Amino acid sequence: MENKNRTTTTNTIIARQSQLKMVLDWSNTCDKCLTLKELVGITNVMVYYVENGYSKEIGDRLDKIQEHLDNKKQVL
Repeated sequence: MENKNRTTTTNTIIARQSQLKMVLDWSNTCDKCLTLKELVGITNVMVYYVENGYSKEIGDRLDKIQEHLDNKKQVL
């Protein structure tokens, strides 16, 4: 049983690392200056997507994130 939990934990860690890198790369490519809170929040949504797949809830959360980023003043 402990081995299964360790695998799940390892998979979650890998998902978090890869999604954090993906979000950071995306923000740099799109010239978005994310706060640490935004970076972590978006990463959490993406990890949820990786672990659970696409759903209406994820779509709504992504729409809210995009709306927030579109309305955010860019710091020069």
